[in-house]
Amino acid sequence: MHGSFHSKIVDPGVFEKGDTFSFRSQPYLRELFETVRDRELPLTIVVGAGVSMNSSLPSWRALIDKMTATIGDPEVRNLASRDGADLMRKAEIILQLIKDENRNIQDHEIIRDALYQRDLQVIPGELAKSIARLTYATRADTRLLTTNFDIILEESLLAYFDEKDVKSFSMRPGGSAAWTDWNRHPDHVGVLHLHGLVRQARNPEEPIILTESQFLKYGAQVREIISASLENACTLFIGLGMSDPNLVGPLYESAPATSPRFSLVVPPAVDDVSPTQAARYAISSARYLEKMLGLKPIFLKSHSQLNQAISDLALAVVEPDRYRPGVESADSLVYNRRLTKALDTCYTAIGCEPLAEIPAGDAAEDLTTRLHDALEIPGGPLDVLRDLAQDYDEHALGSNTGENFGLFLWLRTRGQENGRRRYTINLVGTSVYTHREEWSLRHHVTVDRGSDFAAAQAVFTGAPQAANLTPSPIAQIWRGILAAPILMSGTGSDQLIGGEPADVLTVGAITLNSTFVVNPNGDEVAPGDLSLISKLDSERTNQLLVSLQLAAEYAINLG
Repeated sequence: MHGSFHSKIVDPGVFEKGDTFSFRSQPYLRELFETVRDRELPLTIVVGAGVSMNSSLPSWRALIDKMTATIGDPEVRNLASRDGADLMRKAEIILQLIKDENRNIQDHEIIRDALYQRDLQVIPGELAKSIARLTYATRADTRLLTTNFDIILEESLLAYFDEKDVKSFSMRPGGSAAWTDWNRHPDHVGVLHLHGLVRQARNPEEPIILTESQFLKYGAQVREIISASLENACTLFIGLGMSDPNLVGPLYESAPATSPRFSLVVPPAVDDVSPTQAARYAISSARYLEKMLGLKPIFLKSHSQLNQAISDLALAVVEPDRYRPGVESADSLVYNRRLTKALDTCYTAIGCEPLAEIPAGDAAEDLTTRLHDALEIPGGPLDVLRDLAQDYDEHALGSNTGENFGLFLWLRTRGQENGRRRYTINLVGTSVYTHREEWSLRHHVTVDRGSDFAAAQAVFTGAPQAANLTPSPIAQIWRGILAAPILMSGTGSDQLIGGEPADVLTVGAITLNSTFVVNPNGDEVAPGDLSLISKLDSERTNQLLVSLQLAAEYAINLG
């Protein structure tokens, strides 16, 4: 198997400079799409913490850090926070320390309080929604497993399945068998929680598997069900670090098998290391997974691209004749062709000449007017905020003393450089002033995790971003910003999946700038300087985010 081994992982140099959502530079990406589109094998989807993080829940490491912060004794808490032990061992220690202080508290209660904010209504992120859409498109042949404690997957599935057909399962006696039986019904979808399930206001699904002893006790059972799920299936690992021995073991044992298994990966950040070097290291390290475990890693530039890949898989399932990697045709639905068409449509709609990156003259003034009007339209940001302000001691909006807002519109760069699409965004207009000179706009802001621009961060993560701004000579009034990705539907296909568009693209970001601070960050902020945005609970924040998408659609003027 290994003598004539040839890696098909994307070359680090191509990853750094190229368009990573490419069937040419990533052979495994092409193989994944062809396998899922052809529907010859059942689909097993194994979901990890990355999906929960896209829905604003903590990573495994952050979860343990939050648990550590609840230790009452400050000296013990300090020692625990500095403990560099393996996370499973550290979780064991932290749980015991907390229970030493409170003998009546249970493991699942400690995890619950660290996992969920008190006022948090769990709202699935775009990645969970795309997984649910793919599951619905392939529903007769799909199995869902997760290492997460939360119900993000179940909540996302409810947008496509009846509530009575969605059910959670755990590894308790008979749990995996019940999950298998449930999935035999073509309208049923079951989510098997390999490490247990912790709900906000309901009893947990045990056993809870977080600590070293729990992994040792239940590991064999977990590995057995994973091995069975890999067999004769196309397996897709999403949001997983692939270091869990309960995942690696079954992969190693079945490595000679012909059943394909893919992982979608965004290179993680590494302290004091550049994103380029971190990506090179991650790609080089993945060759072990490829060679020894038979895993086919696919590396993507951002979490937004990862979401796009899952979303496009669902589109390929319902449009198999038009979504054919490597086949050039006028009606092709492959990602780069659709994105090019969508961006041309957006730039044309805001008045740009062919190949221009910002509108000019009257078109620039028209865009400023539309962005200004977009703030005020029914269901727009100010319309929503005025209603919400009444719930927060009549928070003052407008005038010289109240909070004021502006909209800024960013679009993905549509041009190419050396034959490759740039992964950058352009500021094309604002609601507060008209750019009359091209130099006065931000061009080609790179989309990466280290960007200082909230709009670039929103496109990178595929999720809303709230940040404070340091006043600058050209933007002295703005102190906070809420950025959200802009989604565009139906650019090439009118197919629906469960009543929702199958064809969805991220084409840019819209930001709501505030004259007040939007993210306290634990700093001292005078009550009169705190934005209404920072006071909203998760449900109300979601209302505001919906209004931003509506404002973006109005401003781009797509009719």
